[in-house]
Amino acid sequence: MSPSTKLWGRRGIPATPTMRRRVLGLTALVLVLVAGLVFLFFWSAAFVVKDVKVAGVEGEVAESVERLAQVPRGRPLARVSESRVRERVQEDLRVADLTVDSDWTDGTVTLRPTLREPALVLRQGGTTWVSDVEGVVYDQVDNPSRKLPSVWVRSKPTELSGGTVRGLVELWRTRPDPAKLEGDLSAPRLGADGLVTLKIDQLTIEWGAPAAAEKKWRVIEALISQDSIDPQGAIPQTIDVSLPDTPVVSGIPEKTG
Repeated sequence: MSPSTKLWGRRGIPATPTMRRRVLGLTALVLVLVAGLVFLFFWSAAFVVKDVKVAGVEGEVAESVERLAQVPRGRPLARVSESRVRERVQEDLRVADLTVDSDWTDGTVTLRPTLREPALVLRQGGTTWVSDVEGVVYDQVDNPSRKLPSVWVRSKPTELSGGTVRGLVELWRTRPDPAKLEGDLSAPRLGADGLVTLKIDQLTIEWGAPAAAEKKWRVIEALISQDSIDPQGAIPQTIDVSLPDTPVVSGIPEKTG
C-alpha cells in the first residue's frame, strides 16, 4: 500500500483513526449479529421441533415413516436435513419420495410421503410381491388387486433385477387387444434361466428374455393372423420370439392333397 493510501481514503477522504474505529465497530457488530442469528436458529431452543406429523398415509406405513425419519423433538428446525430424512425414510421401499415441511411458527415438522403405485404382481411359491412401473419390488402382500397382471417367477422376487421386472411390466402393458390374439392370454412365467413363457390357449409363446416387448408382440400378431396358426386348434403349436427378427414356429400341420 502506498503512503498516500494510508493517509487518504480511496475517495480522497483522510482515513482518520475515528473512521477506522467506526469501520471496525460496524464490522464487529455485523459479526456479532451473524453469530447471534446462527446461534438463535441452529443451537438455541427458540425454534425447535415440537411435533412430528405424517400426512397422506395412515397405520403401519405412517408409523414406519415417522420411525425412519428420526426427527427428535427438541432439535433446532434449521438442523433438520430434508435430504437425510428423505434418504432414511426411503429405506422403506414402499416410499417413492418424501417432502419435509417445517412450520417455524409452532415447531411442527410434517412428513409427506409419496407411495409407490403397484403395476405388477410377482408370485413365487407361497409368497406374493408387488412391483411399481420402475421395476422396484417393494412390498409383500396377501391379497393383491385382481386388476394387476401376475407373473409366476422361480427366483425370489426381491432378487430380480430392476431391468427384468421393468421388462415384465412392459410385456403386459404393451399386449395387444385380446381379439387380435384370438385366445386367452395366460399369466407369464419367468424361469430360473431368466426366460419367459406364456400361452394363448393352446399356443405356447417362447418369449425369451423380458425385453423388446412391442417388437415381439408385433411379430406374434402377424403370425397369429396366418391361417396356419390357430391358438384354438387341436394341435399344440409354439412361437419362439426370443429372437424377434428370426421367429420360429413349430406345430404347423402339413398340407395334404
